[in-house]
Amino acid sequence: MYGTLIIAYLFLGGAAGGAFLVMAAWSLAFHRRPPHRSDRLRTAFRTLKAVVYPTATAILALSMICLWWDLEMPDRALLIFLIPRPTVLTFGAVVLACELVLGILLTLANLFHLSIFTGRVKRVIEVLCCICSVAVMAYTGVFLNSNIGVPLWHTATLVGLFFFSALSSGISTVLLIDYFVQGQTYLLRATRPLQRCHLACLVLELGCLGAFLAVTAANPKAADALALILSPEMLPTAIIGVIGLGIVIPFALELYALLRKDCRMIPVSDFVCLIGACCLRFVIIVCGVH
Repeated sequence: MYGTLIIAYLFLGGAAGGAFLVMAAWSLAFHRRPPHRSDRLRTAFRTLKAVVYPTATAILALSMICLWWDLEMPDRALLIFLIPRPTVLTFGAVVLACELVLGILLTLANLFHLSIFTGRVKRVIEVLCCICSVAVMAYTGVFLNSNIGVPLWHTATLVGLFFFSALSSGISTVLLIDYFVQGQTYLLRATRPLQRCHLACLVLELGCLGAFLAVTAANPKAADALALILSPEMLPTAIIGVIGLGIVIPFALELYALLRKDCRMIPVSDFVCLIGACCLRFVIIVCGVH
């Protein structure tokens, strides 16, 4: 019931929502500052947005395809919109669809520079994108938490864990794109506040992971799932993949890059962070439905 496609959806959907939130919030903050920035920085930032928004839109669309294809009757997926019911699945479908529409609009606005998208219109779309992105990121955890028959997932700490993991993935996605789009150019120096946010996000993710494990250990019904996590087959993935690649290594590399102005290991840091986020969803899904 929950296989590779769901793992892919949870990872891709969270990363896309996080990238949308980071880019839209960064854009809103960027344009609220006094107009003293150089033309070079403004051009670099416009170039970044013109790549991040289409990329995030494509990732979100791919995640929705994974979710749609995993349905037992994908041809009836439209019934969620035609005959809506107050369920978690309906909420998820609506916010995913809204996020996709907003992503397409932001792509048109920043990639093709259509005249109908004035500065004020783009700001409104970006505000709506931030709100919708938070809902999408939270839904990746709510989607699993709503399955009351799976003890490992039935805890609110999972929502926080997936939210901060999605935010971390979004930051990594934006910084990774920034590195390859801009190279070692001027805009890299403007990402340092975003790197600091990433450090805080990783700390919060680690805290949620600790809370999730504590709640799981205290739940007798989740004993089998916890035993599977601690088994020789899964423990290396949990420690090396989830904790090592997903939290510890990115934190160490981001901190090292911030302390040394002439050295920035963003490609390594963000690449391993995304691998760790995928490992997290793999462990949670596989151990939950063992």
